[in-house]
Amino acid sequence: MKKITFTMLFCLLIVSVAHADWVENFTSLFKSKGIDAAVTQALKEGNGPSAIINEGLKIDGLNPQNLIKALYCAGVKGDDIKAAADEAGISDILLVAAYEKSVAECGDQVADTQAYTPANTAAAPSFASMPPPGASGGSSYASPSTF
Repeated sequence: MKKITFTMLFCLLIVSVAHADWVENFTSLFKSKGIDAAVTQALKEGNGPSAIINEGLKIDGLNPQNLIKALYCAGVKGDDIKAAADEAGISDILLVAAYEKSVAECGDQVADTQAYTPANTAAAPSFASMPPPGASGGSSYASPSTF
């Protein structure tokens, strides 16, 4: 039993040191080369968008929009970024702004052609146009006196 406990504690120690090393490398790379290089390296090391966003938000002076833009520019799928941003409490407005910035700055490197689209945008009612004549069951005339 002591061997199993010792082995588990040893493994936990190794994982903790590796995690601390990744965070330290991420932070130092951000300070020396910028967020794009830090995100690219973190992805190469096998870290996912959720871990990158969580650690990136802890860095003083890092704009979350630039962090998300760097993920898009690194080729991370929009659904994965959306899930990680939701988990971290980042708003959809910031997410869309970061996507637009990534398209402007990175162009073809962006993995998704459409980052985030709210559900049912095509079927949403709009005050911009009138329904076609007869769609509401009534007359196509605006005046009730023409009935």
